[in-house]
Amino acid sequence: MERGMPAGGPGGPVTSQAPPFTVPMRYMLLGMAGFVLFAFDLVAQSIHLSGGGAFLPQVVALTHLLTLGSLLSFIMGAVYQLVTVAFLVPIASERCARWNFWLYAASAFGLIGSMAIWSLTGLLVFGSLATVSLYVYAILIIVSVSRSRIRGPMLWFVISAHVYLMAAVAAAWLMIASISGLRLGGVFPQLLATHILLALGGFFTFLVMGFSFKLLPMFTLSHGFATWRQKWTWVLAHAAVCLALIGIWAQRPALEWAGGVAGWMAFASLLFDIREIFRKRLRKKTEPPTRMVVVAAVAGMAGVLWMLVQLGSGREQDGWQGVVTFYLLGWVVLTLMGYAYKIVPFLIWTQRYSAKAGRNAGAGDRPGPGMRAHTAGSAPDAVTASPPVKPQKVPVIADLIQLGRSRPVLQSFAIGVMVLSFSGVARFTAGAVAGSIMIALSVLGFIWQLQRVVDPKQVAKELRGHD
Repeated sequence: MERGMPAGGPGGPVTSQAPPFTVPMRYMLLGMAGFVLFAFDLVAQSIHLSGGGAFLPQVVALTHLLTLGSLLSFIMGAVYQLVTVAFLVPIASERCARWNFWLYAASAFGLIGSMAIWSLTGLLVFGSLATVSLYVYAILIIVSVSRSRIRGPMLWFVISAHVYLMAAVAAAWLMIASISGLRLGGVFPQLLATHILLALGGFFTFLVMGFSFKLLPMFTLSHGFATWRQKWTWVLAHAAVCLALIGIWAQRPALEWAGGVAGWMAFASLLFDIREIFRKRLRKKTEPPTRMVVVAAVAGMAGVLWMLVQLGSGREQDGWQGVVTFYLLGWVVLTLMGYAYKIVPFLIWTQRYSAKAGRNAGAGDRPGPGMRAHTAGSAPDAVTASPPVKPQKVPVIADLIQLGRSRPVLQSFAIGVMVLSFSGVARFTAGAVAGSIMIALSVLGFIWQLQRVVDPKQVAKELRGHD
């Protein structure tokens, strides 16, 4: 196979540079398991989500069960796979990525458990281990993509995202240290705002935007679209984060508001690029997960607009809790769910069926089991009566999952996000509980559909004995 060509077909998220199947899949499976736990815990904690309970230990643990236990774990696996496609380079150290999984799994869930019971010792120990693990991951990705000959906005987005991740983790560690007794001069509120901004507006937003410039054209078969706006999207997104950061620390609301305006313009630029990609697509029928990615981008833009309104109307905790909930679930989570419907089936198909598909390509030209070659004019013996080998039927990716069934799952999730977000602001407990139940059922439906693709028994055999 030519170096850099897709192993599973043109445009697919697997190349000859790709890491072993077990490396990304372990992270993704952990993320899926964390998503299930989040769904159940969300319902259990829903009564606290409408009364300003954002700082209760169990709600803090719930938030990080989503971000650390699910989103980051799934993203780490997906990024280990996607950087080999987008930048045509191998991971700098597959062994390091493989062993870092165990450190991340233990530290992340240890940290979440420590948050739930508010153990200061656990926060410090597991927080420090999680910091090490996330720094290892971020440095691996930055080193890997820096070796690529591919340059441009997508590279800038990916590197920027992981720099922001390291900064967000540093802010989180400082918060833990301050809770544990380190005197930081009363800057905990600024550290908290910095951590949220760098994680949501920095890492998650930059990563989703950057890879969208690769994944949307791939999934829609789009070619020849304009890319000149991408660098301006990157500039505006950076301006948004930097202006907001300065405003937070200088206590200048005008700078925070200016950062919000820059963020809104970054999403507007992104949506113009998405429109251009869709106008140039060859696949005219757009599947529900891909359409929902566009809806999520609109939700991200609406979330920034909501933030601007909140900056102008006051700084009540309920309002900010609604903004963060809407942005995290409506933009980040909904986008990742849409992409997961495409990425996971492709990885599974490539692992289990791509080799069979390649063998079947020439199977019809090979003689049957009993046939012998003979010279022209010679009489073939009785053994030659065996029929040619018939190619074995190999499923295509569309056979693994019916994407039409993702529509009600994604739509109910989006509705649940709106109900939960607005009910929290209005302190409407029944609405918060109803929205949480809708989200939880959607998450369970999403995981049920993906586990039918993954087949837990089969994937357990594939993972066993490889680490």
